[in-house]
Amino acid sequence: MYLIIVYDTDRKNCAKLHKSLKKHLMWNQRSVFEGNVTEAQYVEIKHLLKKVRHPNSYIVFFKVDNEKMLEKEELGTGEGHVSNIL
Repeated sequence: MYLIIVYDTDRKNCAKLHKSLKKHLMWNQRSVFEGNVTEAQYVEIKHLLKKVRHPNSYIVFFKVDNEKMLEKEELGTGEGHVSNIL
């Protein structure tokens, strides 16, 4: 499945969430992560976020069965994009 995670959290909690999500997904921009995951990885990510999130955090999961079903349009350059060009 293709997963997009967006979160809003206390400033002190940002680094924990960022570090946890970066293990599984590509960092897109500030508090946005995305990538292909298995169902087992999705469950693991949710469990991990429940442990490290601040009680007042707000986390949204967008799931699509197939990345091809998602139409994505971007304006500008995100901070997290990594180039494949050496």
